Amino acid sequence: MTARMETRLVQGRPLRLCLRRSARARRLSIQVSARQGIEVVIPPRATLSDVDELLTLKERWLARQADHYGVWSGPRRRAWATGSELAVLGTPRRLELVALADGRARTRSELSDTTLRLELSPTDLLDPREALERWLRRFAGIHLRECTDRLARVTGLSPQRVMVGERTSRWGSCSQSGTISYCYRLVMAPPRVVDAVVIHELCHLEHPNHGARFYRLVRNHCPDHDACMDWLRDHGFELEL
Repeated sequence: MTARMETRLVQGRPLRLCLRRSARARRLSIQVSARQGIEVVIPPRATLSDVDELLTLKERWLARQADHYGVWSGPRRRAWATGSELAVLGTPRRLELVALADGRARTRSELSDTTLRLELSPTDLLDPREALERWLRRFAGIHLRECTDRLARVTGLSPQRVMVGERTSRWGSCSQSGTISYCYRLVMAPPRVVDAVVIHELCHLEHPNHGARFYRLVRNHCPDHDACMDWLRDHGFELEL
């Protein structure tokens, strides 16, 4: 697998994108996200002429996606500092980043309705992104498991195991063995959206597909499921560090 960054003109504007050749890819495709920017995935037999043809065909769509995600210059990375806002369960929390007290080595945190206070090492204070990710992963590990336990009692559907980590293409999944996995960044979404994703995955324990019976069960437990999925489709790109 090889990858390289290039700049192409799209509707008269320079667009920074990544060309990535993948031995596992079956077709030429374009993937867009705030975190990864615009990435063209190239299967083994595709040529650069095929890439040029696809980019020309998708020019208007590319411009809309670059505007939507703000990635004309490549992947979008926010600068984090005291005063920045991080969404936790849909509520913006003002960051208060301060140095650890003398003699302390472990990050300390305090979450309120309006702020997230983190006491960090000097290295993390210079670039707090990794510290924020560690905190968000810990918070998600607790909250998403508690949420799953609560809604398992409501639905009568219990997974064998719950895992919380990074996922790039889905907010949740349910395996045939009964393991439900979540993307930790889901806890940046509003609670009703989090619940909708949890119920969606729990219902896959009963129906491991997206057929009519699956959606009847989902909507029975979560009447606003479709509206929540629409929210994730429209705002999911904002749930990034």
